[in-house]
Amino acid sequence: MTLSIEYCITCNYRPMAASLAMVVKKETGMDTVLNGSNKTGAFEVILDGTLIFSKLHSNRFPAHSEIVDDLKRKG
Repeated sequence: MTLSIEYCITCNYRPMAASLAMVVKKETGMDTVLNGSNKTGAFEVILDGTLIFSKLHSNRFPAHSEIVDDLKRKG
């Protein structure tokens, strides 16, 4: 499985993306690719090419546990 996080560079969401990636690695052993984006407000979590969380659609950041639990169910 390939997990990536697309985050807004302008909004400085990289620390949030890196934090989520560290928790995912610790809890699932899965590596995460971080991709900076010019899309304002973007924080998109993508698993194997499928969007599993979108800040642009939900207007909120995901709880780390929300993503980890979803990955464990899919794993």
